[in-house]
Amino acid sequence: MEQASAQPTPGNRLQHIGEAILVIVGAYLAASLAVTVFDPLVTAAVGGSASTNAVRIVQTVLQFVTMIAVVVGYGRLVDTERLIRAVVPSPRGVGVIVGGTVVLLGGQYLINRLLEAIDLSPGANQAVLAGAGDPVYYLVMIVISLLFVGPAEELLFRGAVQGRLRESWGAWPAIVAATVLFGLIHIPAVSGGFGAQLSYALLAGVLGIVLGYLYEYTDNIVVPAVTHGCYNGTLFAVLYLGEIGYIG
Repeated sequence: MEQASAQPTPGNRLQHIGEAILVIVGAYLAASLAVTVFDPLVTAAVGGSASTNAVRIVQTVLQFVTMIAVVVGYGRLVDTERLIRAVVPSPRGVGVIVGGTVVLLGGQYLINRLLEAIDLSPGANQAVLAGAGDPVYYLVMIVISLLFVGPAEELLFRGAVQGRLRESWGAWPAIVAATVLFGLIHIPAVSGGFGAQLSYALLAGVLGIVLGYLYEYTDNIVVPAVTHGCYNGTLFAVLYLGEIGYIG
């Protein structure tokens, strides 16, 4: 993948940081607006308060589809082909996806054990808590993770943000910056206090660094997108098995 531009200037660097923040804020604001505007229609179509999680699932799809649309629009403004490259993964790419998913799951396990050792409770995203007592929700969220969540968040944070920052800051500063922004934007969705937020920050750090490296390594946004989706999907699969009593 093309690295930093030949002669980056302080002006370029500040501009790209500003663009990164604006595209993130714009994507989440547009997603929130779309959910708000279509909420009455979604609630009526799905079944109202009797189908709270069904409404939540439709809103989740709407949210991430809107985010994808914002990133695509931004990509066209700054040259999508240069910023975000997407091709069908080769057999080697598939192996990278499998390995990356294993690394992410292993990193989560180790971080959770570390936090437990120092009496801090791991944090949980509201999307995870919503499925308690509703195993079907977790099954559907496996598909949602693969088709919408992974692709949308990787297009935004690795494609648009990391891709743009790389042009003036270089690969590793771009990876770190995209990871920090990823963690910050998700903290409000974490339940609990300091320990919960700390655990999520650490997990977001592992997730972002690994996915950012995979994007640089493969020059293909599909690889981190599928890896991210597989990671989330595996977590939901474990929660589903727990809900139906297959695992304790």
